[in-house]
Amino acid sequence: MVERNWPRMDPPNVLWFFGAFTLEVGVYDLIEAIPGSQSGLWILVAAVGFFVGFSAASAILQRRGWWVPGGLAAALAVGVFPAVAVAFLKLIDVWPGKPFFDPLEEFSGWTFGVGLATALVGLVAWWLTRFSLVLAVAIGAILVSAQLLTPCFDESPSGSERAGMALVIGGILFAVGVFVDAFGRRREAFWFEVLGLFSVAAGLSFLAFDPGRDPDRGWIPMLIGAVFLLVAAGPVRRASWAVYGVLGLYATVVHYLLKELNERRWPFALLLILLALLIGAAGMAQQRYAPTWARRFVRRPPPELSP
Repeated sequence: MVERNWPRMDPPNVLWFFGAFTLEVGVYDLIEAIPGSQSGLWILVAAVGFFVGFSAASAILQRRGWWVPGGLAAALAVGVFPAVAVAFLKLIDVWPGKPFFDPLEEFSGWTFGVGLATALVGLVAWWLTRFSLVLAVAIGAILVSAQLLTPCFDESPSGSERAGMALVIGGILFAVGVFVDAFGRRREAFWFEVLGLFSVAAGLSFLAFDPGRDPDRGWIPMLIGAVFLLVAAGPVRRASWAVYGVLGLYATVVHYLLKELNERRWPFALLLILLALLIGAAGMAQQRYAPTWARRFVRRPPPELSP
């Protein structure tokens, strides 16, 4: 298994990443501009051409030592795969095409299947390239697929049900990331943890701001989770945990301060200053004691089980 460090954001990498993003946007704009004559045959041909072209470019670039451009080409191939799948399903006339069809409101096995297939293709591409951004695309497809699955349980699901699905799938992804992280696969675990926490944060934010419902069902779990992430971020050496933790803690505390105090009076400002000082003190404590906490509480697998 080939190990490589995540590329630094020097000028060439910035240009490559930005170019890849704009290229993907341009590809989808071009595919959408192709007339849908002959039951979409030319759309399928174009989508397959881009998919094969990006895949071939990835293999050639990585073989010649261009790891970052080759990995980005693989990510582009995964990103264009849904266009291939949808165009093929339209060509064989099984894609749901009735007017006003919304896959987020009405379950369709075909749309859900495209999401799962995209995730599978992404995992295979990551396995071949070991470029972790490809894994991020695959995990993103899993998050979308989870929302496409929600109408299977209740037709026209409410926002709370969607938030619940986001919490469940986000929690599962985060747990997978922690497990992968425990075995030393930190680059791969990063995307499971970051995108899993993003899904959880999105679900809790909806519950907190959902009109007509009790906001505490979102704010209280957010506060508990934020404190956990802040405490654990130092020992596990995860800055991404600290980012979500400090954002969740700050948002929750400010929410309750605004609820109880007038933001234009001095007690509100004074408590904000105190909160900032406490966050800074927590950072100093982690800098001083995190290595000790890690040795005491963080357990790694035996050497023979580590990669």
